[in-house]
Order: sequence, then C-alpha cells, then structure tokens
Amino acid sequence: MKRMTDRAAFFFFLIGWTGLILMRCDIDHGLRPIHSRIGGVIQFSGDRVPLDTDEIRVAVVKDFPPKSIQELLFSDMIPFRGPDTSVVQTPVPWEIFVPPGQYGMVAVIWKENNESWNISDVVGVYGGFFLGDVLFPTYKSVAVPSYDSEIDTIDIQANLNRVNRDAKISGTITFRGPWPANTGMIGVGAFLEIPQQGNVIDYYLKNAALAYGLPAFVDRTEYRLRVRSKDELKYVAVIWINSSFDLTSIRDVGFYADPNDPEQPKGLKVPYGQEASGIDITVDFSKL
Repeated sequence: MKRMTDRAAFFFFLIGWTGLILMRCDIDHGLRPIHSRIGGVIQFSGDRVPLDTDEIRVAVVKDFPPKSIQELLFSDMIPFRGPDTSVVQTPVPWEIFVPPGQYGMVAVIWKENNESWNISDVVGVYGGFFLGDVLFPTYKSVAVPSYDSEIDTIDIQANLNRVNRDAKISGTITFRGPWPANTGMIGVGAFLEIPQQGNVIDYYLKNAALAYGLPAFVDRTEYRLRVRSKDELKYVAVIWINSSFDLTSIRDVGFYADPNDPEQPKGLKVPYGQEASGIDITVDFSKL
C-alpha cells in the first residue's frame, strides 16, 4: 500500500502539485567538497528544441516529495541541442556530485528563457517511459552508499515535445469568501477534458498545462500558462489540495466560465505565437 501511495504522489508531484512551481532557485552544489557522484546518459527525443529554451539540468531529491525547491540538487547544464533547432540524437552524458544517501527521484527538467524553474516542466524521469510525449513516471530511487561511491548507470529518456508549447493564456484569479484553514497548495491548469475530481491520474492524463505555487490566502492573483496552439482546451480551472497533501482532496474550486452560462466552462484554442489574455476565474470558497 505504501508503494502505491508513493507512486500516486509522484504523479501529483510531476505535474506541479508540490508548491515548487515558479519559485526562484539558485543552483547550489554545497559548501564542502563531495566526491560521491551519480551519472549516466540522457537520450533526448522530440521534433525540435523549443525556441524559448534557456537550459536543461538533472535534479535529484532525497525526501520525496520535497517541501521546498531548496531541497533539490541540480547538475551542471546539459547539452541538448543539435544543428540549428534540432534535438541532439546521440546519448548525452551527465553527472552530479551528491552526499551519500537514498535519493527518491532523479529527473530531467527544462527551463524557459527569463522564467524561474518550473517542476511541471519535467521532460524525463529515471525509471520512467514514454508513449508518444506522455510520460509515465514509474520511477526508481538511487542509493549512494558512501563518499567514495561512483554510480554511472542512471540512464534517462527525455522528450522535449513535452515542453514544445507555442502559445499562452493569462488572466486574473479572484478569491471570495473565507479561505479553508487547511489549504495546502493552489494552482491553475488547462485541460483537454474535464478531469474526475480526486483522481490524480485522470488530472495527469487530461492535463495540457499547469502552474502551481500560486499564493494562498490572497484576494486575487495573476497567472500565465504556456500551451500548445494545436490543443483544444476544454477546461481552465483553479486546483486546490489540502495541507495534508491527501491526493483524494484534489478539487477544482473555480473555472473559466462561459459568460452566457456561468455554470458551464468555456473552452478556447490559442493561435500560434499568440497570448489569450483575460482568461479570468472567480473562486468563491463560501459556495464550496
């Protein structure tokens, strides 16, 4: 039962529901020399490198899921670009020096130009596999037994089509009524279909884009999501989870509504290279 809970937690973590999205991160390799290391190769795939790519790194974390982004250790930048905008096709070596311990997750993370690290932009996981550009994170932990350990077998598949997004949506979220005292995290997501409440895997499979780490206990906040112009977005919603991080507590607490029928969601499709603004959402906690 515990193993299944951990796996479900990773689905939740992977698409951003960890409170780590859009938080500033300084890469910190520690204050003392560390000789133990893990590494391997990354095999990249994808149609092309996104034009707004800043960098790609491998991140590892001991305690899973992490409580803050400062708990993640990052590798040096990973080369990923072939000729022009193509994806490098040969395996790319990587390594990171880490203290001894058990690491619950090893992931490849993409970063956008002029933006902060966003852990929903995971493009590969050690132990995971892809069907198309859908990542199934059946992850593996890594044990580093001593300060002399050198582990070079951590090979990862990474697909840059996961972050090939060519349009944006943005808007304002207005909160009314008293915030639930047991609020843990809040986010906003765009979905290809309306997900089933409390079903974290359904949220994952129907998700087109998600940003988490929005401020809680505020009256209003702004958001912006990177989406694909080819996607028909059926549902844009604010997502809530309780302070116990109980996966079955995941709920939509407000959605982008049809102005002609406020009880129904309004879909949209954004043209290539454009930003659809004014995708505003009202959350009324007094009605939940």
